[in-house]
Amino acid sequence: MNLTDRECLIGLNLIPQLTPKRVQTLFRRFESFEQIWGAPASAFANVFGSRVLGEAIASGRSEKAVDEEFAKAEAKAVRIVTLVDEEYPPMLREIDDPPMALYVRGEQPIDSARAIAIVGTRRGTRYGKMVAGRFASQLAMKGFIIVSGLAAGIDAAAHQGTLDVGGFTVAVMGCGIDYPYPKSNQPIYERIVETGVVMSEYPMGSRPAKWTFPQRNRILSGLSRGVLVIQAPERSGSLITARCALEQGRDVFAVPGNINSLTSAGSNRLIKQGAKLVDSVDDIFDEYPDLRVKRDAIPDEGANAGPKLGDAEAAVYALIDLEPVHMDDIIARADLSPTEASHILLLLQLENLIEEVEGGRYIRKL
Repeated sequence: MNLTDRECLIGLNLIPQLTPKRVQTLFRRFESFEQIWGAPASAFANVFGSRVLGEAIASGRSEKAVDEEFAKAEAKAVRIVTLVDEEYPPMLREIDDPPMALYVRGEQPIDSARAIAIVGTRRGTRYGKMVAGRFASQLAMKGFIIVSGLAAGIDAAAHQGTLDVGGFTVAVMGCGIDYPYPKSNQPIYERIVETGVVMSEYPMGSRPAKWTFPQRNRILSGLSRGVLVIQAPERSGSLITARCALEQGRDVFAVPGNINSLTSAGSNRLIKQGAKLVDSVDDIFDEYPDLRVKRDAIPDEGANAGPKLGDAEAAVYALIDLEPVHMDDIIARADLSPTEASHILLLLQLENLIEEVEGGRYIRKL
């Protein structure tokens, strides 16, 4: 039987040898998706200069597999959106190597004009995760869509920060959409399905592998207007996302980190190479004046939030930020006695504004 264009694309997407770059080569050499589907192995061998690869691509085509993929997706309430579908995100379609198919859960349309990707290391510090959560929540409250990769660490904190303020977040997975990974993030996955969008380019049941995450990163940047990097070591997938963003003409932002911390070596290097240094969401807002009306129309939910503090409590609270501060430093800087400082710190903890961490140090809670 003759397959439709979207069926051809889904079928080609099931062939593991067809990497994004090879797919684009085929698109340039053949006149239609149907022609690619019907081409002999020799045609593929001529394109790629490999008889073995040509035979693997030709033998990987299966109408039965396409039917089975549709059935698997339907059973898991997954939509398959292809390059020829109207629902396909327009900005993603414009990159050099867009996915042939996206497996999607969640109903909201993605307006890439107001989407920002937040990425960083899986081994984010407490500080890094708090910064990611704070940026994500503040951007989300102003109407931005937060895109990230559902990985542990910075990604999870960005998704969580968005969800906590009722924002819209998109998770782009590095495995099949029906294989939540890591398992520890499954509760976040389920919450995103309810209020945002989870997507993957990989066929149903695909397990995560070392190569799937770097390949996925071009989608994170392709869906977004800009990419914000928070805590990336020198060898980090986040730097791949930043490189993809530059190649796609997207903005790259980075939060500076401790110069002695290996966790921030990559993000600090991005700043040296020209990424915009950001230490507040205003630095991101400034880059998008066209979104000012939409942004100003959304109230800042945090502006009037929180309990009323007395002068002494407010002074101590102002000394505590996302980096741990020792009680002795608070006593000295606030000119308090140990008893007075202990009392105020306890009050701030009871108000859920700060928490005590290791060694008599205190840190602000988001």
